[in-house]
Amino acid sequence: MTMLMTEEDRPNAVVSIVGMGGIGKTTLARKVYNHVEVRHHFDCLAWVYISQQCKPREVVLSVLMEVLSPSKDERELIQKLDENELWKSLFDALKEKRYLVVLDDIWRSEDWDILKPALPRGRKGSKILFTTRNRNVALHADPCNTPVELSPLTDDESWILLSRRAFPLNKTAIIVLGSLLARKQSLDDWETVHRNFFHGHLKGLQQLDHQYGAVNRILVLSYNDMPYHLKPCFLYLAHYPEDWEISKKELIRLWIAEGFISPLSGSEEILMEDVGEQFLEELIDRSLVQVW
Repeated sequence: MTMLMTEEDRPNAVVSIVGMGGIGKTTLARKVYNHVEVRHHFDCLAWVYISQQCKPREVVLSVLMEVLSPSKDERELIQKLDENELWKSLFDALKEKRYLVVLDDIWRSEDWDILKPALPRGRKGSKILFTTRNRNVALHADPCNTPVELSPLTDDESWILLSRRAFPLNKTAIIVLGSLLARKQSLDDWETVHRNFFHGHLKGLQQLDHQYGAVNRILVLSYNDMPYHLKPCFLYLAHYPEDWEISKKELIRLWIAEGFISPLSGSEEILMEDVGEQFLEELIDRSLVQVW
């Protein structure tokens, strides 16, 4: 981003992002392009995709449309311009502005040579941003700027990325799953949790909710693992908004009023409030409730 915002006073200052296909050149360029500081720094911005089959007229026309934001009638007039008029129109539109034009996925130096006359010096600090697979294209466009070269991921980085995509568990899900497994003492119990998590009726939850599917599956596992007397107490919490602070005493009294808690058989001396405390502690132990 610093390279883009350096105020070089020379024509056709090009910043290039170089790397193999799929490595993230366009993603990085888009992130920089959309950054609030970048958008405030330049008077106008335009993004155009080039590809192997570069069509110079369409590229120049696309940039001009983004720069001018013309009305429907004006667009029709612009589209009727011949090549020389079109190149001159873009040149004139940019020559008094500090501009940023992104040429995404440019393959050949010859394509740049054709497009270059339409892009003036502009105001001090104007830039052209390339993404390309070919380092020679970047150096041909601007020998003065060293290309930003993206390297492939290391094995460790690849595993972390794969894990995040394949197992999208957030912190809450990990804690709840850990608490569930902590109650399982045998290998058979752990294998049962594994089967229920990745197969069977729980599998459909991931399709229903791509973002929270894995979290939902863990919560369902934890819910199914609860003793019967805890389930209504846990479900009752859904009455409250997210991140709502709940008074412990008030919650237990509401559980009692709803009939979720009754004196333990043979233990008439134990108050229902104490039973409610035990229920709440068990939910806390299962990492389903946080107490402050």
